[in-house]
Amino acid sequence: MLSQVTPRSVINNVIVAVLFGVVVPYVKAFEYLDQFLLLPYSFLSLFFVVPMVVDSVFASPARGVPLGALFRSAGIGWFTGLCVLWMGIATVSWRSGRLVAPPVAVGLSLAVMSLFACVFVAALSAWTANRTADAATAKSRLRIGFLLLLVAFFALPRALHEDTTAALLQYLTPEGLVRITLILAPLAALGAVALLTRPPRR
Repeated sequence: MLSQVTPRSVINNVIVAVLFGVVVPYVKAFEYLDQFLLLPYSFLSLFFVVPMVVDSVFASPARGVPLGALFRSAGIGWFTGLCVLWMGIATVSWRSGRLVAPPVAVGLSLAVMSLFACVFVAALSAWTANRTADAATAKSRLRIGFLLLLVAFFALPRALHEDTTAALLQYLTPEGLVRITLILAPLAALGAVALLTRPPRR
């Protein structure tokens, strides 16, 4: 989405910001601050990272892994996603007439998880781009994969046993999010290193 500054990309970004940063939080109100909703919201950054990385790979002469562009895309995508998330919090605060925000532990955990997820997805996007014929195909595969994960996230609790669901919901508390962040952040970093050290397909 942020890969090229064109009128179409600007319009798309404005639509995303208004829809997820204003409309949805306004409709959900305080429900927007539920960790079950904030968690997938914090990974909205990934949809901004993918097109930037894929385009940078196809723009490089050797179709390699441009590390500078990769980390720059991860940083911009992460910051953009957090801006949309906090636009939502500002919208809920404006509607309620007072400042409301998630606990500090929740905000920090979501920011850290989102950052490491952006680095991993940037590496995954470069890996995928080097194994597809064109940028459109690479972006399509990655976006479909993310959408399937999002659907699974919301559908999984209904398919699991109540005891299993209750055990998983423990990770949606502030303490649980801190614990899962300490596990997932290093795993995402190791996954990114593993993908980046794989030689690109010629």
